[in-house]
Amino acid sequence: MPWIDISVSALLLAALVVGVATRRRRAVAVIVVGSATVLLLMIAVVLEGARPQLIAEAVAAVVVAVVVLWARSGRAPRLAVAGATLGALGVVGIAGAAWALPPMSVPTPSGPHAVGVATHVWTDPTRDAHGGSTPGQVRSLPVTVWYPAARPGPGSAYLPNAASAAALTGSLAQQYGMPPLLFDSLTRARSAATEEASPAGGSFPVVIASPGLNSTRWFFTSWAEELASNGIVVIALDHPYDAAATELADGSIAHDDLRTTGDDAADQALADQWAGIRAADIRAVIDTLEGPASDAPELAAADRTRIIAAGHSAGGAAAIEAARLDRRITGVVDIDGMPRSPADTRLAQPLLAVVAGDMPANPDYDQALSSLLADRNGARVTLDGVAHLGMIDAGRLIGPVPGLTGANGPQGARLAAEATLLLVRAVDTGTPIDTRALGELGAVGE
Repeated sequence: MPWIDISVSALLLAALVVGVATRRRRAVAVIVVGSATVLLLMIAVVLEGARPQLIAEAVAAVVVAVVVLWARSGRAPRLAVAGATLGALGVVGIAGAAWALPPMSVPTPSGPHAVGVATHVWTDPTRDAHGGSTPGQVRSLPVTVWYPAARPGPGSAYLPNAASAAALTGSLAQQYGMPPLLFDSLTRARSAATEEASPAGGSFPVVIASPGLNSTRWFFTSWAEELASNGIVVIALDHPYDAAATELADGSIAHDDLRTTGDDAADQALADQWAGIRAADIRAVIDTLEGPASDAPELAAADRTRIIAAGHSAGGAAAIEAARLDRRITGVVDIDGMPRSPADTRLAQPLLAVVAGDMPANPDYDQALSSLLADRNGARVTLDGVAHLGMIDAGRLIGPVPGLTGANGPQGARLAAEATLLLVRAVDTGTPIDTRALGELGAVGE
């Protein structure tokens, strides 16, 4: 939560009230409050950078100072009070904006390992750029790998590539219908992982993660760092022309070009098709792990016999479909994603469904999960107070809005990571998912 930003707004409001209320007395009180406001604002800028909300608070501080000086001058007192009222409303609005769009932050991972991060663009020569079969093209597979590192190091930028970061924030802003400036905290944020850190020795399971439709793999950062700190190699991939914006093998940027029709039946068919392309991407990543590209140092300790497919939203559907088609996958984590596989699908691998609790009832979704879990080869857990976007780092970028990220949205990625760890441990040990531990995260069902 952006408590420091809200505290600045509270002090601005206090300075305004004190300045006007004591306008016929000495200015000691307003000087004290005003000085505290300026000091806290300076601290906020040092900690967060000159993000739009703080710039607005700095402008508001100047306005408050002008209004207070005007009120204390004794000229046009009624007009001064009216100005103070408008100023107070403006400060409250700024506080609301600070709450709704907090500074992006990544929590410190809780596991015993330091975390490293590396980015690659692999290719699948068997498919075309859009995942089809047009000859003479290749499919790009942009991936970021979070992995257990040998030793701690400095954190890295949340979005390490400045050029692709600008394209991504612009695309996300367009998708959410907001000015790009409001997403600049993504470009200022730091993560806990060290770029290209020396990998830890050992043998670690692999989790391949697919993001939601028109989203980005970078929104897995908090979740992935938590897993990596607990001894898991996480490979998150973007799906070109589906992701909001992502880099291609030739260095260019691909923007999403998926469009719905408005006809429900047609759109459901499109969603099934897109899930199939995504599933093929996941399987292509596994192929890559078995080929020369897997010589990357951070993959030296990746155990190719322990591969979990995971995904958020449409990515969860892709993970299920990939597991249906590929027995190299040993477990599945569906993070609030509507399954898109055939209705009679029964997975050979254990499935964990992580469901957002702060969302309207969806009988079709519930029925699809119940069907997949009918043979009791897995479990579902519903996270109370977490909405769909709260499962990923959007829950840390946007305030805890019910139905959007959820009242517990800032903790959603951590809870999803803890649930994922339970599935990985179950696969490793060949035992059922620990439903007692799962129950500490949310309501458990089958």
